[in-house]
Amino acid sequence: MLKSTLTPIFCALAPKPKPSTRVITNTFSNSTPTVRQNTSVKNSTPSSAYIHLPFCRKRCHYCDFPIVALGSASTQTHDDPRVINYIQWLCREINATKIEDELDSAKTPLQTVFFGGGTPSLVPPSMVGTVLETLRIKFGVSESAEISMEMDPGTFDCKKMEEMMLLGVNRVSLGVQAFQEKLLKSCGRAHGLDEVHEAIDIVKKCGVENWSIDLIASLPHQTSEMWEESLRHAIEAQPTHVSVYDLQIEQGTKFGRL
Repeated sequence: MLKSTLTPIFCALAPKPKPSTRVITNTFSNSTPTVRQNTSVKNSTPSSAYIHLPFCRKRCHYCDFPIVALGSASTQTHDDPRVINYIQWLCREINATKIEDELDSAKTPLQTVFFGGGTPSLVPPSMVGTVLETLRIKFGVSESAEISMEMDPGTFDCKKMEEMMLLGVNRVSLGVQAFQEKLLKSCGRAHGLDEVHEAIDIVKKCGVENWSIDLIASLPHQTSEMWEESLRHAIEAQPTHVSVYDLQIEQGTKFGRL
């Protein structure tokens, strides 16, 4: 079912981005192209890779991203055929991607890898490890590479965080969005405020040195006092970075239909 509705996205970026050096090996369409059709031949060896892991517990009211909603209670996905099938096709797509100096042992390895979504932290560490190993074999991954992962509160514990870190994940983007229970519910987030604080504690306890908090501004019913409170809590958490996104209403979303 997943194969016919959502095909893997693997994006490789060359060191100096130009229109002729950006490789996007897949797009979303009504018909699913073959892995061979998804591949591209470019002149430059990529230095970065974006991996789309489209699984979420539920779709947020503002979200128009290509995702698969697994269910609000879904946190254990090691035996979910939708996840297993997607990872298998994703690795096939990576392996089928052609690069000019593939046989050159001196080729520059990937310097950054970004797991986005979706909610990548829903994917079991063993499957994330499979993707990383596929990237290492195909492109090489620098020992000093920045490996980032978007993670949502309520989708990981200390054990999963530590396993991700052992795989090489060294940067976490924590999707908090708001520090008010009312706002989290009104925008359809799968987590609550208790899970936000728990997630922050886990990231700190596990020793993640490079991590960020995502916040959304201009949410419905969000007052200036609420926004100041969210900013204050974010600063008090002492992440290395805070990302602020201004809400944009997209057609087809629940907010867009209101």
